[in-house]
Amino acid sequence: MSRMIKSHPLLLLVLSFIIMIVMNDDVIVAKEISSEPTQQAKELSMVAERLYRNVVDGNLTEVRLETEKIEQIFTSSSFQNITGIEGIHALSECIIEMKIATAQATIQPDLWLTAAAKLRLAADSLNNTEQPLWHQYYKVVREDLSKMHNQLNENNNVGLKKAYDNLQAHYELIRPAVVIHKKPYEVNMIDSWISFAGGITTSLSSKPESIRSAIAQGEQLFNELFGKKRDEAAFSVQYDPYSYHKSIWIAAIFILSILIYVGYKKYQGEKRTWKSFLP
Repeated sequence: MSRMIKSHPLLLLVLSFIIMIVMNDDVIVAKEISSEPTQQAKELSMVAERLYRNVVDGNLTEVRLETEKIEQIFTSSSFQNITGIEGIHALSECIIEMKIATAQATIQPDLWLTAAAKLRLAADSLNNTEQPLWHQYYKVVREDLSKMHNQLNENNNVGLKKAYDNLQAHYELIRPAVVIHKKPYEVNMIDSWISFAGGITTSLSSKPESIRSAIAQGEQLFNELFGKKRDEAAFSVQYDPYSYHKSIWIAAIFILSILIYVGYKKYQGEKRTWKSFLP
């Protein structure tokens, strides 16, 4: 067989051409398979953008159709190469929340708009990994932290709580997009700080120094979340290598203290519950 091929250059040329076609087809198929989730993410983001605009305009019928379209794209797609299980779950929750909010659109229009904005940010985060829309909330979050700091200096507990509530609301809005875009441990750190800050800002026994330290830690965590430099903080010290490594240890100890604090509160609650059942 090999002698026949060698003795017929034309046959060798034809076989080479066929092999090239087959290999090229395999490459094209592979490219189509690898690019399919990306195209689906792009389509999902486009529909979510239209949905958001129609919610703003109050086009309920169009919103229902686009919600169904988003659900179809989601159920027929696989985004595991773009985001993790947590990200897929967060996107699924956004779609469910949007369906519920649409059913109650005439009763709670504000929640309807919030659900649409959350879904829009989540879909964009799946499609746009370089400059997602949720990054635009850095200034909003930074302003919330600055207001918390100012209200603390003025000894205004009501204003401090209001500033924290605004920060929490803004974070909840971008959280699904953050979960899609970031690693789980990064999300967990922010979640832990939000929970801790909520407790320390409402507790009457909290010392101003403790609250001020918590706000500073929150600013650092959000800077890292948004990929900002340390010198972009609203009220932080200048950078030096020694203090940077020191701050890493401080941040680690701070997160550990949050977990201990939450665990202790849970233990105390369970202890009181058991006491109530005892004679």
